[in-house]
Amino acid sequence: MIPSKILSIALVTVLSAFQVVHAGPLFEKQTIVAPGTHGHVHASCIVECPNGDLRAVWYENGTHLPAPYYDQRKDKSDDVRIGGARKPRGAVAWEQPFVMADSFGVSDNNPCMVIDKSRRLWLIYPTLLGVPQNAWGSAIVRYSVSANYEQPGRPIWLKQDILVPHPEGLEAVLRQSFAGLEKLSDARAERARAFQARAEQRLRDPLAVRLGWMPRAHPLVRADGTLVLPLSNENFNVAVMALTRDGGETWTYSKPVPESGLTQPTLVEFSDGQITAFFRNGDRRHRIKRSDSKDGGLTWSEVTVTDLPHPGAGIEAVLLHNGHLAMVYNDKESGPRDRLAVSISTDRGRTWTWTRHIEDTRGGRFDYPSVIQAKDGTLHVTYTDGTRTIRHVHFNEDWVLEKT
Repeated sequence: MIPSKILSIALVTVLSAFQVVHAGPLFEKQTIVAPGTHGHVHASCIVECPNGDLRAVWYENGTHLPAPYYDQRKDKSDDVRIGGARKPRGAVAWEQPFVMADSFGVSDNNPCMVIDKSRRLWLIYPTLLGVPQNAWGSAIVRYSVSANYEQPGRPIWLKQDILVPHPEGLEAVLRQSFAGLEKLSDARAERARAFQARAEQRLRDPLAVRLGWMPRAHPLVRADGTLVLPLSNENFNVAVMALTRDGGETWTYSKPVPESGLTQPTLVEFSDGQITAFFRNGDRRHRIKRSDSKDGGLTWSEVTVTDLPHPGAGIEAVLLHNGHLAMVYNDKESGPRDRLAVSISTDRGRTWTWTRHIEDTRGGRFDYPSVIQAKDGTLHVTYTDGTRTIRHVHFNEDWVLEKT
């Protein structure tokens, strides 16, 4: 029998390997992809592995092209691929970037990752089949699952497949959105009627309905282990959740969130099981929108407007261990995206008491944040700096609360 004193020492050692006490405010910044080493880099996502390693992904292109060429092609060119990097637990810097996924002749885009309840790593991304002429609307969702990823370089994939959403209720949401066009000003009504005509034509096209679905923010792993993948459709600007309980063998689709004009949902699950989605959108009120689900993400409430300013850029939310809610976003009503902020709410996002800037440089561009809370309670955010650099910041909630 092992003496209890030895067991206690061993337990403390194991816990200390994953929980670092940070006394006072903490803020650190690093570069994952350095400027000049790649072409267009964008839309990163970060996860913490069970062993404490960090992994990040993004999309990239133009590694072999002169700057003016890849500036023109950007994310819609046919050489875009998914890049990745790893930072081993305890390491000072990120390892050399590598290729996570690359489909020849098309664009692999907007990747996201998650670790599921079985400790498997998921990589989910769209491939744009129609680039460069038809980009976002030609997206098909792909996913890879790995149980062997806690080593340098690309994971060893256990399963790879495609996801072709076909949710019910898409037409009803669009019809509801088209109601009331007569209340709009002439210019807005004209644009809305043009979109209505395109949408009605696309609804008759099975490819337009089943393609164009894009992931962006982290999937949510519900308390019961169900993986909920937030998606939005670039052909209709409607959001839907895809759910799997069996590791991607079968999928269920939610009813569409009951409003059009919503993209790139980010999800949090509260302790009572309610799931809240926050949305990127182009509403003239310039505020982040939200919707709630009380049945695990299958149906969604009417959309409401939060207090957070929004220039129509990427956002992500995360529920902290203490029940607080953190949002990383551009806290402006219009461009440029030269401020990137984190805000904290203690009342499920009804109000946001604390805000601090991760970046604030006039004329800069900082966007598409990805945020996680690590086992030690600190937060990690990756984001794009000028579409040439992927940055990583590491901070704690005390750092945010310090700025009053």
